Order: sequence, then C-alpha cells, then structure tokens
Amino acid sequence: MSARATRGILGVLLALCAAAASAQPRYPITVDSVNEPSGASLWADNRGPATVSIALRLTVQENVRADTPLPIFAVVPPHSRIRIGGLQRTARASWRFVTDWTWRFGAYSAAPKADVRYRVPWMDGRTFVIGQAPGGRISTHDTAQSRDAVDITMPEGTPIVAARAGTVVHVAANYTTGGMQPDLRDQANVVMVLHEDGTLAQYAHLMPGGVAVRPGESVQAGKLLGYSGNTGLSDGPHLHFAVTRIVREGDSLAEISIPFAFYVGDPPQVFVPRTGMAVKALYNTPAAPPAQ
Repeated sequence: MSARATRGILGVLLALCAAAASAQPRYPITVDSVNEPSGASLWADNRGPATVSIALRLTVQENVRADTPLPIFAVVPPHSRIRIGGLQRTARASWRFVTDWTWRFGAYSAAPKADVRYRVPWMDGRTFVIGQAPGGRISTHDTAQSRDAVDITMPEGTPIVAARAGTVVHVAANYTTGGMQPDLRDQANVVMVLHEDGTLAQYAHLMPGGVAVRPGESVQAGKLLGYSGNTGLSDGPHLHFAVTRIVREGDSLAEISIPFAFYVGDPPQVFVPRTGMAVKALYNTPAAPPAQ
C-alpha cells in the first residue's frame, strides 16, 4: 500500500518551491506544503480510519534545508492532519524542493505484543489442513511479507472469520482470476485488519465479491470477514493468512511478516501452525492441540 509523490507546486518571488502531491491511492492520505515566511512546512492529512506510516525524502533540494533529519518518518493517526517537518530557506536567492513519499498502513514505531494468540480464521466445528507453513515445503512464501504466513486448504466459498479483533483498513473484492503466473501476485482479493498493537492481519485469495466487511469497520475475533477463493497467485483454493508489521528499511518503509501462534479450545491450547496439521475450530469446549 504505497503512493509515490510525482507532482510539484512552483512559486516565485524570493522562493521557488516544489511540494509533494501524488496520483492518489484509494486510501485518503496526502502530503502537502504550506508556505511560510522563512520557507515551508510539510503536512500529512489522513482522512481515513487507519493509522498510517509515512516516509518522505527530498529529490530536489536547492537553497533549502530540512529542520528534521531526512528522510522524514512519521506516524499519522486516523482522521488527523499533522505537521511532519519543515524546510528553511538558506539564501535569499530562488529556492525549491521536490518531495517523494510513500505510505503504509500501521505504525512503524509500534511494538507487537509477544503474548497474543490467534483463533483459527474459520467457523467453529470445521476442520481444515494447513497446506503451507514455516518449516515445511515452501512454494510461494518467498518474500519478507509472506515468509511467516500460512496457507490453509479449503473449498471456495468457505466462510472466513477474524482471528483477532481490530479495524478493517483495506479490502479488495473485484479480482476474478487465480493461477501461478507472476503477474497475478498483486491480484488477490483480500481483507486487511489493523490490530491495536499496530500489527496487521492479511486474509487473502478470497473469492470474487467475497468480502463481507468494509474499511473502517471494527471486528471482533470470530466475525465474518468474507469467503475463501482462488484469486491472485494461487495454485488452488485456499486461504492465505499472515500477521505483518511495518518497519523502517533504509530510506523507506517495508512490511514484513512475523511469527504467530493459533489456539483452540476452552481453556486455550496454543500451537504453532505446521504444514500438514488438521485443525478443528473448537472454542466452547476443551480441545487438544492438533498434531502434525
């Protein structure tokens, strides 16, 4: 989820300045500049329901200096407009700057809770097999964003529920094709849920039109999110589930997956998902951890 600034705003008189704007992403986040007597200030405007991280750098910098180290990293709360930095003229001559910025859901400064456990993301009483998980044979989880993810084999149309409470921040439901062609990697229908500790849950490869929630909606564990499918980079019907976080990576932001544990039963029986496990969703009665 990122957008790159591409358009500049030019001024005259003692200053000639350029500020960021962008081909806007679907999520309503923008960065703009406000002229001041000594230069300009940079503002991030987050009009959506999710916390957002921003990384901003200057691609052009003439007779101007930043009042904070570059690149600028900032966390912008939902429904807020905040100042993320300022630029000062260093001479009375013409000056200008051009910014380039990216954004991602979540706060790069957040600390994931170590003791969080996730219910399995399907309805009570049903059993499914984990087809791909860390430690087993890996066919598609070859990026930092997916290395700790799991794939659960299940028929198309299987109801998918939230594994943990949070806020829905992004959905895609209009893709119709699935297969192993590389150009399908970014064409999976998906629901993304932001948790209170800043981590994100990804529920991917949902069926066409198979989303039952919308951005900004609060969900509890067990809430219906949508229906499994076979869209995007997929070799058969399944659910891709991952927990991710945002980190600083050089001059930019990256999304990486993190290890997690499921639980079943009451009292909770915690287990680390492994390839080949057959897992039954039981949450009202005692249960044993599933065996591989």
